[in-house]
Amino acid sequence: MRRLLLFVSAFVCFWPCSAWAQGDGCRGALDALNRAKEQITPKLAILTESSTSQLQVMHSALENGTRLCKDFPELWYYLMIVSQRLGLEKDYAYARKKVDAFNYDNHFDPFSVPPAAAVAPAAPPSPNTATPAGFRKKWALIVGIDQFQDESVPKLNYAAKDADDFAAFLKDPQGGRFDPGNVVYLKDQAATLKGIRAGLGKLRIQAKPGDLIVLYIASHGLPRHRDPNGVSYIIAHDTDLRDAATIYASSLQMIDLVQQINRELKARQIVLILDTCFSGDALTAYASASSETPDASSFSMAFENLKIGYGRAVLTASRANEQSWEGPKLENGGNGYFMHGLLEVLREGRGAEPIEHVFAKVQKRVAARVKSDVKADQTPSFQFSEQAHGIVLGAPETAGN
Repeated sequence: MRRLLLFVSAFVCFWPCSAWAQGDGCRGALDALNRAKEQITPKLAILTESSTSQLQVMHSALENGTRLCKDFPELWYYLMIVSQRLGLEKDYAYARKKVDAFNYDNHFDPFSVPPAAAVAPAAPPSPNTATPAGFRKKWALIVGIDQFQDESVPKLNYAAKDADDFAAFLKDPQGGRFDPGNVVYLKDQAATLKGIRAGLGKLRIQAKPGDLIVLYIASHGLPRHRDPNGVSYIIAHDTDLRDAATIYASSLQMIDLVQQINRELKARQIVLILDTCFSGDALTAYASASSETPDASSFSMAFENLKIGYGRAVLTASRANEQSWEGPKLENGGNGYFMHGLLEVLREGRGAEPIEHVFAKVQKRVAARVKSDVKADQTPSFQFSEQAHGIVLGAPETAGN
């Protein structure tokens, strides 16, 4: 069984008066929007010849997008901030008027330095110490989805079990050593888009700079290079695949997840684990028009802002052009091959190994076993920002109750 790529080859919209009914024009507009969301980093705030040229191209694409897709407030917001950065006062004022008319308030300044990089971080856990340094507190949001409201979404067999097993390891006093009360587990019906956002909201409020956050999501994925709008998604329990509008409204956008991690979560150490087919799309650059699959070795523009912060680690179950396989005959009643390998390595080290070592072992074991059992390729991938290599999941908490 595979964790499938969900590929909708064509969208049909029946909303006669909405921007979504404008067909291919709105798709192009959203492509421009998501490219802007991925490419804007604090580096572009400094106007050099190169950055000015990049922003001018971005401005032109966004301006054209607002002509074709007039009723999408986020388009106007990004046109507004790019116009402001370029000193285009008339364009800024007009876009600002449109943003205000939509009452759009779900935004921030992507040109600003994220909180994770604004304050000097504490020393990271050392991979060479017998007793790893601890964290003030440790938090986790674990999501596993086998069942989906939309009957066109294929059911999974072990995504929820993988999430359950990983949550159990984190809460194990001989494993992850997480306080059970700090592990949020969302399964199937609880793992709606609203539920996932509420889980992130809890971490946003409770986690402090000296804490560790682990985010794990097992579901289907919809990669950017196969989507007409150039958007990559994680499919929630209530995702509606009818058309572009419903997908956009009911799925978790990868770039939005990245922005929430880097802008909203205060913890300086964050581990993001994506357990879906083609999840390596999160770590790869935008596919060129002449390439069927993106470069699997490069770090995505969507994750550039994570590299600005400290202590950000991303682990994906497979590369961008690979499926993520499930194994019913694996030990412990079946698992995805990725989670089986991850838990095997973590249990062997009793949670005390730095993730740099853990992830390297997982990559080799999963690739070898899938090749042997399934005769297919599946290679977990990982990337670290500065001071993330030495994170130890099972490090003790130092804060009192």
